[in-house]
Amino acid sequence: MVTIKFTFPWGRYYAHPWGINPTRLREAEWPPSPWRLLRALVSAWFRAHPGQVPNADCIALIEALGKELPEIGFGKVSFGHTVHWQPNFGAAGTDEKADASYKNTRHENHFVAVHGAVLFRWSNLELQPVIRQMLETLLAELSYFGRAESLCHAEVCSDELRSGDVGWCCPSFSSDGVNAVRKISSSGRDVFCPDPRDFQCTDLWSRREANLAPDAPNAPAHFVDALLSNDMKADGALSVSYQMPAGWPEKWVVRIPCTAKPTNKPAPSVGPKVAHYLCFSLQCRVPLLPKFIVPLSEKFRAAANCHLCRVYGDGTSSFALLGHAKDRPADAKGDHQHAFYLPMSKPNDADRFLSELHVWCPYGFTQAEVQILLRINRLIWGGGKYPVRPVLTAMSKEPPSDVPFSTGKTASRVWRSASPFVPPRYFYRGNSGKLTLKVKDQPEYQLIECLKAIGIKTAGEIRRLSLPGRNLHDGQAQWDIVRTPESEDSILNNTANVSVHRPGSGGARERERRVGLFFEIEFAAPVSLPIPALGHSCHFGLGLFIPVIPETGH
Repeated sequence: MVTIKFTFPWGRYYAHPWGINPTRLREAEWPPSPWRLLRALVSAWFRAHPGQVPNADCIALIEALGKELPEIGFGKVSFGHTVHWQPNFGAAGTDEKADASYKNTRHENHFVAVHGAVLFRWSNLELQPVIRQMLETLLAELSYFGRAESLCHAEVCSDELRSGDVGWCCPSFSSDGVNAVRKISSSGRDVFCPDPRDFQCTDLWSRREANLAPDAPNAPAHFVDALLSNDMKADGALSVSYQMPAGWPEKWVVRIPCTAKPTNKPAPSVGPKVAHYLCFSLQCRVPLLPKFIVPLSEKFRAAANCHLCRVYGDGTSSFALLGHAKDRPADAKGDHQHAFYLPMSKPNDADRFLSELHVWCPYGFTQAEVQILLRINRLIWGGGKYPVRPVLTAMSKEPPSDVPFSTGKTASRVWRSASPFVPPRYFYRGNSGKLTLKVKDQPEYQLIECLKAIGIKTAGEIRRLSLPGRNLHDGQAQWDIVRTPESEDSILNNTANVSVHRPGSGGARERERRVGLFFEIEFAAPVSLPIPALGHSCHFGLGLFIPVIPETGH
């Protein structure tokens, strides 16, 4: 027996049934089709081996899985959809095009909210060790299943699953028990499958009439384009009626009227922690300059608070999302346990435009809190003409090893500012009079106090760096200039005027601006920073320090 287990961190499976026009859909594909699974495995091969045709082990695996129709197991589900408005450039007039103002086309994106894992089980299939290793390797390459929004984790499941929380769908067969068939039934659903009698591995990506050899050097026409002329009828495939689990749909489908508000709903922070790290791609039609770090992170956190109140009622709070001291749970050990919202540029991006938003919470998010973050579909900033659309690209219980900030696991002797460090205490208010400054209030000393507060005891040296260039075309970050009083050159040397987070800020007019500086810290021995940022507004992206790797100098 072979069982493949899919888990969906987002809790949603997005997919349109094979061959159906999306405008005619009423709900997402369910259960997931075996044909889609085989195509995903082949796609994983091509992703891991660009430009190479599948080898003999891969072909043997795919054809073995295609010669038997699997049983499909899942827990309770709920059907839903989201609405997107796509700019229609072709329908816009000349003036609208010049102003980047387009008409919109409505699209529905259907999904299935999944509780628990989804399982594919081949009861009569046994794989040789080398073929089984190939399956495990391909599953490790799968990052989504269905549409790209269906982030997933796929693995070979070795445990025998007999839980009553899993219902099994079984394919329908003819009276002789030989041929898979379609049967009209209230408890059956059509599923697109490989034809066990006539399936070939190449059917997943080409038409047989194209006579494409497995080792052909040139790629054929796109598979979907080739199928559009014959109603998406692929070779070696057929629709089979799968009988849904006993008690379908009453026992397995959760249906809540849109007007109904669930009673005695648990608080969003109640439940097991399902994630500590999420990464969003920041989609915007204009470049996002680094100096907008705090406004963007503030907008994202404010949107999370807004959706929290909409779903759970006014006055509802979440320590993990908002960090309010009054909501701090007893098991949140230490400071800075709530979420860090860190807009950043991609590694090695010479322009340093903000293109990603990393959300890291040492305390951890529950499923309900993750769902609140996933409700955020746009951030209105800078007058609102060009909204930023956060798109989830990664989610995990622990940040990946290559995450571009410190979570206490990366040690380095040298740490360098990626965004200005703003001293927690005022040392300069921007007046033109002579400054009187205590030694302990200087930015360098305040940075030392911040390091001590997070438990760093290793000796080191702090160096102030020059302010990055302000020319958009020189590949450096842009920051506002702070004018230095003539008598205080040493104090305000290489400082930037930075927008900081102000609790309860009601708008741009109330936004507070402070002086920030770029530093490099060199310790006597490698040090791990337990949090990514230090100083004022560190939970909103300021004071971000990244390790300098000696081999590359970055």
